[in-house]
Formats: sequence, C-alpha cells, structure tokens
Amino acid sequence: MNKFKILIIDDEAKICELLKEILDAEGYETDTALNGADGFEKIKKDNIDLILLDIKLPDIDGITLLKKIKKNFSDVSVIMISAFGTVQLAVESLKSGAEDFLEKPLETTRVLITIKNVLEKYILRKERNLYKKELLKGYEIIGRSEGIKKVLDLIKKIGPTNSEVLILGETGTGKELVARNLHIMSERAGAPFIKVNCAALPGELIESELFGYEKGAFTGAFRRKLGQFELAHRGTIFLDEIGDMPLSAQAKVLRAIEDKEIGRLGGTRSLKIDVRVITATNQDLNHLIKEKKFREDLFHRINVLKIELPPLRQRKEDIRILAEYFLRVACMDNNCPLKHITKKAYKFLENYSWPGNVRELKHLMNKIVILIDENRIDITHIKKLIKKERASDMSQFKEAKQDFERRHIISALEKSEWHIGKAAKILGIDRSTLFRKMKRFGIKR
Repeated sequence: MNKFKILIIDDEAKICELLKEILDAEGYETDTALNGADGFEKIKKDNIDLILLDIKLPDIDGITLLKKIKKNFSDVSVIMISAFGTVQLAVESLKSGAEDFLEKPLETTRVLITIKNVLEKYILRKERNLYKKELLKGYEIIGRSEGIKKVLDLIKKIGPTNSEVLILGETGTGKELVARNLHIMSERAGAPFIKVNCAALPGELIESELFGYEKGAFTGAFRRKLGQFELAHRGTIFLDEIGDMPLSAQAKVLRAIEDKEIGRLGGTRSLKIDVRVITATNQDLNHLIKEKKFREDLFHRINVLKIELPPLRQRKEDIRILAEYFLRVACMDNNCPLKHITKKAYKFLENYSWPGNVRELKHLMNKIVILIDENRIDITHIKKLIKKERASDMSQFKEAKQDFERRHIISALEKSEWHIGKAAKILGIDRSTLFRKMKRFGIKR
C-alpha cells in the first residue's frame, strides 16, 4: 500500500518539526510549510492526501486557505489546528470543509487517532468516487455548449441530495441520461435505479405496475406482485413522461412522495418506502393543469428542483463532438474500421434542425456505419440517410394517426351502441363522412 502524504502548514517551526517526527515514525510521508502561500504551492505540486492546517498564519487566514484548498482540491482531507479553540471556530471549520478540528497544545495520541479516522473516511470516499466513475461509463453527458455546462453543473449540485427533480426537454434530448447521472451522483448509487415509462403503460395497468398487487386483487392476479416503488426501495424511481399519467395514479404517487408509503392493490396495510423520485416530461404541465389533466399539488411536489435540457439545435457547438463520439462507438460495436466525416458534411449536420435531437443524431451515426461501405462520409451520404429517415418517420406518423382515428371511431360506435347518427354526433362529423371512414378502415359490427 502506498504511503499517505501529509502536509503540515503551521507558522511555528517547532510544531512542524515535532509533528513531522511523530508522523514519519508512524510510516506517513510528510512535508511542512510555514505559511499559506508555500503550503498551497506544495499542494499543487504533490498529491497530498491530508493537510494539518493552522488557523493563524502570517500571510492568510486559515479558514480562507481551507476554502481555497477545498475549491481547487476537493478530494484532499483537512484537519484544522489552533491554539484558540472555540466552538464557533470548530463549527466554521467543519462548515468550510474540514474533516476535524484539533486544539493546541497537541496531544500525540489524539492527533494520531484523529488522523487515522480521517484517512479511513478518505479511503472510503476515494473508493466510492471510483465506483461512481465506473457506473458513469456509458452514461456520459457529452458537450461543451453553455446550455450543457449549465445542466452538468446542476447535476453536480443536485445529484448528492435526496430532493425530487423534474427534468424538462423535448423528445430525444437525453432526460433519462440526466436521471441516471443524478442517481449515480447520489448516496443511492449502489441501490436500484427503476425506470417507468408512464406513456407506454395503459391507464388500467399503471397503478398495479407502480404499486404492485396482492394475490386475488383482481381477475388474473394469481400471486403477489411487487410494484416499482417497492423495487426501488433505498434507490431512485424515474417516472418518465409523467404528463401521460392518469389522474387516479397521480393521487397515489403524491401520497407516496409525501408520506413515504404505498399500498398494494387489494392490500390492507401501508408499506414504508425510502425512494427518491425523479420525473421527466416533454409536455407543458402548466397547460395540462389548466385542462384538469394534471394535479397542481403533484406538480408542486415534483417541481422542487428543475433541470431543463436544451434541444440539439441550440447546441450547435456540441453536434460535431457528439457525432464523432457516436460514430466511434458505432464503429467499435459493429467491428468496423473507423469512418471519417468531411468538413462539408459536418457543416450540414450543424445547420440541420434535428427534430429528433440527440437520439436522432445517434441513430444517424449507427446507420452510417451499417449502411455505408465507404470510410469517407460526405454530405450526399448524410442527406440521403436523413431523407429516408424523415420519410420513414412520416410513414409511421401517418399509420399511428390512422390507427388512433380508427380506435376513436370504434369507441364512439360502442358508446352509441352502433347507432350511426349518435356516433357521428359524438365524433362531430356527419353520417355520410362516418360511413366513408368506416368503409376506409374496414369497420364492421
């Protein structure tokens, strides 16, 4: 095991010499500085693990230097020492980032025990940070634009908290990626991260999915099923597209957040849960509240902290960085030689509107690797693939629209017990138009 490096910063040379002698005898690697400026220079040059820092220095106040050290070298542990020990000084030191506080005259046993305890915490902190770095692989948020820098800064500040977070942004901007980063940055990183896509679950199933059910709760409930809130215990639950959640489920989610408890469908008792709730939507929740489709009290409960993701068209300086990254990953995943995009092609990508945002760019890079044999990708290749993509999207949209219209007509006919006149009135069209649509969609009783 490598020796721990300890720096002693104190204006009394005798104390520095005494501490150095004691710590060297314990196997630590030590150095000393008689003022703040020299001490800070040594911190910059050496990989210091722990600093013993006197509060009274000839050139700078110890608390001020402590703040400067923690700002620039946040991983370094600091123990403050002072001949004028007061509760106020100790509290201020701890608030400013110190691990502990020692009063002069220093007692050898107390010093060694304090250093041992602080270094044990230091080891655990370094191991946790390494673990989090491993977890973040594959979930990197890439970019250098001001918009994405702001997002990364918020993640750094918000991640370690237990607060609810609402993530806003268009489809494809990376809302799930932000949620995962928040989870990994928190103390819950080793616990489950459970994603629930509220838009993908039918209204009648979402409550059983979120809260689970007991055996016999309804027809087909042959055994107990744990809900996603239970599975996320001590971890994070990510409710994606929360704007699509039915009102009945919203009421139960509000209770889960406020009371920290849930009830399985068909159950008779409440279950305590410890879950951080992160939500996301591409919809205007204020508009949904006005339309009585979203609970205002739930909105205020999930909107404690907010992160807004900029669309890709507002992150032009990130487009090339992202494209290069996705292209490199796609080549590696598909065992292909690395492809290169021309300057003109990059210029086209930077000026494209990206309705599908980062997700669309990622899919485009995958298609380039799979569908284009050449290693040099020019503007004609990209235009051709984007044109096909847009045509495919329009075709899928048309099919989805027709499917929705067909189901809407059938629903109106069933409500009116297949009375054509009444169904046409529900739909807001005349009888002849309804007949034509029924024939086009092949709707028969």
